[in-house]
Amino acid sequence: MGFSHAIELRSGSTFSSVGASKMIRQVFAHLKYTDEKLFRADSAFCNRECIEACVRAGAKFTITAHGNIGWEEKAKLISDWKEWEWSREEIELFAEKEKTLPRIELGSFVYQPGWSDLLRFYVVVKRTWKYDPELKTERWYHYGVLSNLDLFRNSLQNVMLFHAKRSAAENVIREHKYAFDMKHFPCKKLKANQVYALFALIAHNHLRTVALLDNREHPLYAKRLRFKYIFHPGRIITHARRQILKLATRVMKEAQAMMRAWAATRESALARGG
Repeated sequence: MGFSHAIELRSGSTFSSVGASKMIRQVFAHLKYTDEKLFRADSAFCNRECIEACVRAGAKFTITAHGNIGWEEKAKLISDWKEWEWSREEIELFAEKEKTLPRIELGSFVYQPGWSDLLRFYVVVKRTWKYDPELKTERWYHYGVLSNLDLFRNSLQNVMLFHAKRSAAENVIREHKYAFDMKHFPCKKLKANQVYALFALIAHNHLRTVALLDNREHPLYAKRLRFKYIFHPGRIITHARRQILKLATRVMKEAQAMMRAWAATRESALARGG
């Protein structure tokens, strides 16, 4: 849905995953272990603290595999690759654009973290055949996802599609930074900036509600939504000691039509008075 439920500022230059395990526990604290809980994250959260927090909470997760777990070397040993299954709509879309379908294959292997003798997770690997501008030839590009989802109930492709929805959260984070200027905080104290951030989240959720009411299937983000509903017909500029009102052409036409209508109303009123 794109709503934001919590935010916590940290002082100084802090790595993305610092404090993340604590927030995972707080978010899932009101749920039972057996309740459905889902967690998606990028490679910054591929660490022991976050994984353990998800396991202890009973959450199913997909996390972009980080290179420090050595998944890339193990991916080269995969022998059983399955081709990506394209839907009819996707095939028709590529045909319409006169493009060939990308060559994508999926594989997996079991990963044992070095910090546990008992835990085992899957690493689902997607490899795409693409052109390498440096080597000037085509080669496989690999992308790994660490997960505890059941691969007997979930296909490799479904795991990848589920993880791909993480991009929606990335878009919301980008909204916070740029549409609500949360890259800059005006206060000198951390607590005051935390309050500022909470107000920004309220503003974001309000605008997100408007976007969903406008189009639930494809809600607009802040910039386009503002352009749709908040339109500035013109602007006053100062040049050469003169102030000039600049209006958009379509606004000028509407203003002229309104002035003519007002003038006609005034003339008819004067005629009745006479």
